[in-house]
Amino acid sequence: MLLVILTTLLLVAGGSSVVMLSAKSLPLDKMEEIQFASTIYDKKGKPVTRLGSNQREYVKMKDVVSRKLIEEAFVAVEDRRFYSHHGVDFKAIARALVRNVIQGRKAQGASTITMQVARNVVLENTKKTYTRKLKEIAVAWNLERDYSKNEILEAYLNYIYFGNEVQGIQMAAKIYFGKDLTKDKLEPKEAALLAGMPKAPSRYDPYRNPDKAKERRNVVLMVMAEQGIISEAEKEKYQKADLGVNRKYLKKYVKSDHYQAYKHYVMNEAEERFGIPEEELATGGYQIRTTLDAKAQRAMEKAFKNDSLFHNRKELDGGATILDPKTGGVAAIAGGREYLGRGYILRSTDPGQPGSAIKPITVYAPAVQEKEYNEYTPVKDPPGFQVGNWKPKNFQGRYYGEVPLKEVLAKSLNVATAWLLTEKVGLDTAAQYAERMGLNLEAHDKSSPAALGLGGLTKGVDTVQMAQAYSAFDNNGRMTDAHAIEKITTQDKEWEPRTEIEKNQEVLTPKTAWYLTRMMRYNVQQGTGQNAQLPDGRDVAGKTGTTQGSKRAWFVGYTREYVMAATVYNTENGQVELSGGKYPARIFRKVMAETLEGTPVSRFVNPGVEEPKPPFVLKAVDLKGAFDPGSRSIRLSWNDYSDRLQYRVERSEDGSNWTAIGQTEDGAWSDTNIEIPPPGDPFGGVRPTYTYRVIAIDTESNKEADPSNTLTVQVSPPIEEPPPPPGNEEGDEAPGDQRGDQQPGDQLGDQGGGLPGGDQQGGQGEQGGQGQQGNQGDDITIPEDQWPQRRPRPGEPGGR
Repeated sequence: MLLVILTTLLLVAGGSSVVMLSAKSLPLDKMEEIQFASTIYDKKGKPVTRLGSNQREYVKMKDVVSRKLIEEAFVAVEDRRFYSHHGVDFKAIARALVRNVIQGRKAQGASTITMQVARNVVLENTKKTYTRKLKEIAVAWNLERDYSKNEILEAYLNYIYFGNEVQGIQMAAKIYFGKDLTKDKLEPKEAALLAGMPKAPSRYDPYRNPDKAKERRNVVLMVMAEQGIISEAEKEKYQKADLGVNRKYLKKYVKSDHYQAYKHYVMNEAEERFGIPEEELATGGYQIRTTLDAKAQRAMEKAFKNDSLFHNRKELDGGATILDPKTGGVAAIAGGREYLGRGYILRSTDPGQPGSAIKPITVYAPAVQEKEYNEYTPVKDPPGFQVGNWKPKNFQGRYYGEVPLKEVLAKSLNVATAWLLTEKVGLDTAAQYAERMGLNLEAHDKSSPAALGLGGLTKGVDTVQMAQAYSAFDNNGRMTDAHAIEKITTQDKEWEPRTEIEKNQEVLTPKTAWYLTRMMRYNVQQGTGQNAQLPDGRDVAGKTGTTQGSKRAWFVGYTREYVMAATVYNTENGQVELSGGKYPARIFRKVMAETLEGTPVSRFVNPGVEEPKPPFVLKAVDLKGAFDPGSRSIRLSWNDYSDRLQYRVERSEDGSNWTAIGQTEDGAWSDTNIEIPPPGDPFGGVRPTYTYRVIAIDTESNKEADPSNTLTVQVSPPIEEPPPPPGNEEGDEAPGDQRGDQQPGDQLGDQGGGLPGGDQQGGQGEQGGQGQQGNQGDDITIPEDQWPQRRPRPGEPGGR
């Protein structure tokens, strides 16, 4: 081990000598000209905002009221041998390198205050390597040679990052304590809090992580007591005190811009995916290419500042995420109604129970994909249904018996959904679909019908996860992991992500995605999501969700361009009764309308799958008919709506006693068994009258439909024609016969007799007969081209 240390120190000394002459440096008095912040580019490659230390207020330490306390606190915590070394603490380097060799890591720790100034102020490359560490050492030596300890310490205190996009001790004191260091005195507990933050500004942020911040502050107070900066009594006193921070100072001093929430999300992703901590990203001058849609982000921020969308109820807050379904790129994200920056919770990533918005993911999609359901498939909504001790209830306060799946979705029926989940889909399958589509489930959730069916999850989900899950419905069943960062570069180098984005995962079949899109489009058109309809009329699909007690509400919807998940909830002690069809759906409409304004109106497109077919429904037919003098029959017709039907024709002469007179597969019948009075009306004006009805019979189930409407037909005597006058030998046309063979009272001539089907081929009546529709008694005249034609039967030409 000693050999390792000695070798390391020799390498350091030798390497530093080599690089000392080549190491780039910059005069400390030029520090205010340095651009520390990183740049964010939108999806079009346009720079739109800066990330990190946008706010820095340089302060001369000679003007600081609590200068001695601040300098002593920082030196005690960050570099207690600061005044004795020449820029490099070789003992600390040796300890760190040995630890790195043992743990297999690179160049961690051992940086003095001077080396931190060298790294963050005067070096171009911030990537952690041994070569960079050697350059830091060399530049630190140069700094110690050219500047005094006080000048170096002043530079350090003015550039160091304190979180919440502020840099330097002066702005830090303002946003955390509301104090101007040139006018106000810091208390030891305040100096300790600030001195503890540079190690990990996001982790020790007193606004986001007050418990960790207090723990870190108390450690610094202990070190200050050990170094004699404060007494033991003071240490005990201040360790029991609160943090003394207030968000009103953050609101007062932090500059607001259009992209605070999006920057927050980018910082989180950069640390998780690329391993770049907030403090390094904020001061490293990175170029970050993102999927930001600037127009969508501005519309999102505008909506969440619009109190009318929340009915001016201050106890409500919420979040939302817009996602590109084809790429998984986060286009816009909301911070919340009171959001001002990193010191606030990013409400869009704050998890909550999804309520009924989970149903398409865990119940309806697997029912379609695994059980061949479609929008017409009947689903039971049985009264009194329960699973164990759990008895779900419908919001409507009633049961529907049996309803098509699309109505289950559109009405958001809890009982029918629970029945479908437990009786058909199964809990294991539902859990698999949820996890496949990116939802995080606890062990209890996977065995809970209330969690999987109605969204009562233990920890819940956030708007990013819900938008990602619904992107599969909008992208033919394929899903790409939600992300905001495309790539991060520094000068000509690109950072490699620790974890790659999984692209185009087939989580659903195209058929399932299309069938769910059809049902959720119907929901927006006629169901609980009607408030999400966009003013330009483009297609929108989506699902509402409301949690138990109406404490939180959701709407997750999409157009062909974007998916948006929005949630509104009661903050602490809030009692507003919420529903997904009200608050979130209206936010969706507002944001998406502004985002898509000026773009072509889009429609959903079938990806090439068979459309769902409505189930056969047995129903009564609509009966029509009239007396036909030409065929001396009463000709009946009705709507023949399926080739699985037969029809029984019944007749009554008194309107109450019915007799079957025939059965047919066609939509027509001719009744020739009737009395026809001779010319001259020997019945004394009383004409024979017959009443008919038709009953459809399903040949597959042998069920009968309700009878058709009744049709009463009165038979008239034929019109007696006078004998034709004598003609001439040359064949002149006789008067009264100017149309050839066509006779009065039979204006269709021979056309009716040419219909196929013999005596059973009926029609809708002719002008020569008198019929009555129901009990109206109106004469019915039906042109020849409207007579029904015989439907081809299986095995016949044109048959199925």
